[in-house]
Amino acid sequence: MAEEIDVSFVMTVYNKEYYLPSVLTALLAQTGLKNPEYIFVDDVSSDNSVEIIRRMTAGLPNVTVVTNPYNRGISARINQGIALAKGKWTRMLDSDDIFPLDSTATMIRLAEQNKAEMVYGCFTKTGKEPRDLENCLLEEFDYHYYPNALDAVLNGRFTRMGQLIKTDVLQKAGGADERAFIQDESIPLRAAIYARGIVKMTAHVVLVPKELGNFSGNKLQLDHDRFMAYYWTLKDHPELPADALQKMYLRAVSAYWKFTKKTKQFPFFSAAFLHYLGCKLFHLPPDDNWLQQMYREFAARTDMRRIKP
Repeated sequence: MAEEIDVSFVMTVYNKEYYLPSVLTALLAQTGLKNPEYIFVDDVSSDNSVEIIRRMTAGLPNVTVVTNPYNRGISARINQGIALAKGKWTRMLDSDDIFPLDSTATMIRLAEQNKAEMVYGCFTKTGKEPRDLENCLLEEFDYHYYPNALDAVLNGRFTRMGQLIKTDVLQKAGGADERAFIQDESIPLRAAIYARGIVKMTAHVVLVPKELGNFSGNKLQLDHDRFMAYYWTLKDHPELPADALQKMYLRAVSAYWKFTKKTKQFPFFSAAFLHYLGCKLFHLPPDDNWLQQMYREFAARTDMRRIKP
């Protein structure tokens, strides 16, 4: 009988040859795992990223390298990998994320001790060369268990690839929302709807080397994708508790307000600011007219990256 896969690592790849040798060194050296799986999904890299992956994983079991005929974007490609995952747990990463060597086993241990189906840690931008982060371990940390995963996600910040999620929960949630180009906001939100409990760690479970450029520098794109994550969750799950819907609506309104500040003259005299204040101070329930107005403005932008069908 084949040994059960304890964790599936899902990595999206796009032109990261500078980072990959160190990222893979740390990934393949994760301690305390019994039978990990590695899934790499390339989004038509034009550098040597795929060749580096194939060379460094040659001869290892449970390795899948997915290549694609055309570029689609981060959310779509991570969903390809999630759909293939066979492990009990799934841990996702970008191809410039470096994991402390003991981080995955620690996250699994906390999940099982607390009977949680999500574990979330922090990330830190180190500004260091990738090779200087290959052999890092977790420093001393605290953690807290929340029985209501959705409430925890809606009352905290759960972005970037800091999560370990039960694979069946992640697959039931549908992974990332492909109606948003960047996956950071939608994955924890969608998974938390189905998860039984979440552990939030103070540990830096993702180390970010010095950055050569990424989508996080495009603040308008982040506002757009954050709004879309909450907009579509509100539309897809009207059955959720009223307080959860109100918090999602506030997040959508907040994303729109941040977008307004960057794109409009005299934003503090706008209806967007007044509506944001009303939602923030008086916990206004979702207003579908406002929601659709905000959606139409975002959808009309031609300078946003979106998933190709």
